[in-house]
Amino acid sequence: MKKRMKWLAALLLCAALLLSATPAFAAGTVTLDEATNSVFRVATRDENGTVVSFGSAFGVGEGAPVTYLLTNYHVVSPNEEGVNVWVGRDTEIPCTVAASSADKDIAVLKLETPIDAEPLPLGTEDMVSIGDGVFALGFPTNDISNTLTSYPSDVSASRGIVSRKATWNGVRYYQIDAALNAGNSGGPLLHEDGYVIGIATMKMDDTEGINGAIRIEEALELLNSVGVSAKMATLTTASEAPSASLTPSPSATPTPAPSVSPSPSILVTPLVTQEDSGSSGMGTVWLVIFILAALAFIGVLAYILIQRRGGVANLMENVLPSKRSHGGYIVGLKGTYAGAVIALGGETIFFGRDPQRCQLVFDASDTTISRVHCSVRYDAERKCFILENYSRNGTFLEGDRPLNDGDAADLRSGDIFYLVDRSCMFEVRDKAPEKQDEED
Repeated sequence: MKKRMKWLAALLLCAALLLSATPAFAAGTVTLDEATNSVFRVATRDENGTVVSFGSAFGVGEGAPVTYLLTNYHVVSPNEEGVNVWVGRDTEIPCTVAASSADKDIAVLKLETPIDAEPLPLGTEDMVSIGDGVFALGFPTNDISNTLTSYPSDVSASRGIVSRKATWNGVRYYQIDAALNAGNSGGPLLHEDGYVIGIATMKMDDTEGINGAIRIEEALELLNSVGVSAKMATLTTASEAPSASLTPSPSATPTPAPSVSPSPSILVTPLVTQEDSGSSGMGTVWLVIFILAALAFIGVLAYILIQRRGGVANLMENVLPSKRSHGGYIVGLKGTYAGAVIALGGETIFFGRDPQRCQLVFDASDTTISRVHCSVRYDAERKCFILENYSRNGTFLEGDRPLNDGDAADLRSGDIFYLVDRSCMFEVRDKAPEKQDEED
């Protein structure tokens, strides 16, 4: 009887795991080729008609034609009365800034003349995981063809992944390694499954592969304030999901850009194209075989663990990952942040003079501290702190051991480091100081 109960418990657990792992897909998505039709170049002119800012924007709304666009506020802030969307070669459509947030660096533009294009579908944070592939779409001011036409075929797409989810100055970002350049600001960050998850916003000049896109949820309130209802992508089950891919269709014919020298349709890292299986039925058969094999494996594993570990409670503890996360603390010992206790909470904390990129900001007149001097994050898997130095002036460990520009070091709770000299010193700790605990 006991043996039967153990097998029943194992099967129930397997069913729960299988249901929780049922694959979900996004509906209402676009391909990469389709997305380029809804990405536009923004040109902001001063009172004399001179272009003072270039950027990118993308269409939002429920359907064609597109009347509203999303972009970064810093693209239009030089002159909100001189914003235009550049279409094709010579056409400029005036825009009004319908809503904006300087703090979030987001602006909603309203076109004077709607454009015959489909708005892009928006995704949500629960549709994004660390390591997911993304494409940053936009109009960098310099490209290989050296043209300033604004056809869909001129849109550049840089490929990367979501490196982490971060919050900076109260605004939620995706850290990405997709290349961003001047002119990309305001363009969409397109998830590999075909929906927009962010607005390409910034790059870190002193580092490689650390760029930022504002999460699209930050723009929803602004869109609602002007009565814009956005098209949203939705998750659905495998049986309901349509076939979709961001791989450009080989049969699609891009709109040629009238230029003296030819230009490629899309500047994008080549994608791995999956071969057609020839039959959707065969795909279903393999999916069923995979599920059955996985179920059998999990059942055997569950039974072994129940036998060895003494019951379902211990099985859950051993099989299911812990949801607890640990970020550690940075404690200021000397200098500007003496006495401060900074909770990492899974985030990377940057030190430096640049308030746009650093959380611990130093006086702009102190040129011994670099604009982005160093960073600290906690690696939960390795249970250590990682200190990275980006400054030629140096970040030092205990014993005056220097880290050169680009070096990293593992720190343990109680280790000390300092910037430039011992007058600016910090300590990393697993737990908050007792004084901080009492105040909490």
